Amino acid sequence: MKQLLAIGKTSEDAKAAFSYLEKYFGVQVFEQSIDTAKGIVGAMKPDMILVSVEELLLSPTMALNELQKECEGIPIVTYGKVEDFVRFEKLYVGEPLENLKIPFDEDAALFLVCSKLKISMKKLKQESANKKTILVIDDDATTLRSMKSILDNKYNVELANSGEKAFQMMEKKVPELVLLDYDMPVMNGKEVLEKIRATKEYANLPVVFVTAVTDKSNITSLVSLRPSGYLLKPITMDVLLAEIEKVLK
Repeated sequence: MKQLLAIGKTSEDAKAAFSYLEKYFGVQVFEQSIDTAKGIVGAMKPDMILVSVEELLLSPTMALNELQKECEGIPIVTYGKVEDFVRFEKLYVGEPLENLKIPFDEDAALFLVCSKLKISMKKLKQESANKKTILVIDDDATTLRSMKSILDNKYNVELANSGEKAFQMMEKKVPELVLLDYDMPVMNGKEVLEKIRATKEYANLPVVFVTAVTDKSNITSLVSLRPSGYLLKPITMDVLLAEIEKVLK
């Protein structure tokens, strides 16, 4: 899977837009200045860099020229609001840039990224459509990122940091499998599974717990809710992938 690195100040609208690109690419957001991004570029070696226009407005020509020299051979695209682009174009002196305007047209944005990476948008969409979808529900951001990085190459991965968010996502698309944490605020894992089993559309949805909770009474209380598995953190990539494959079969 191709990796995109977004650098600079990133609005909530931009983050929401990136969630669409995450269906097809790995997207890492680095909300620091361009000067401090050089290290992460070297470590991550992204296939493409997205640069916040809001960040570039602080030093439009110099900052971008230095980034282009540092990241020679890596395509660079800017992103931001229309009004920021208008201001930026008045200040920037250099080769014309291609831009992702936020909020963006999804197909147009995907086409732009695919064209810069020299890959087929049609083929990418077909490959994504053939992947099964896994919804990961966990209130820990680090766990969500880790799960996505492990599973992204083989599955479409959706992330929810709460039970409420998970049900909002399932209303739009029902996954083939749910990976669920137990110990979460507001609605814990058991309560999420109870609601899944009580909802006609999701009643038979496979759910595997991936959690650090080892209390025997908690585990026993889940039996009647028919979880498909119970994996204890920390978990290795091989064990996780093997369990998913077993359940999906």
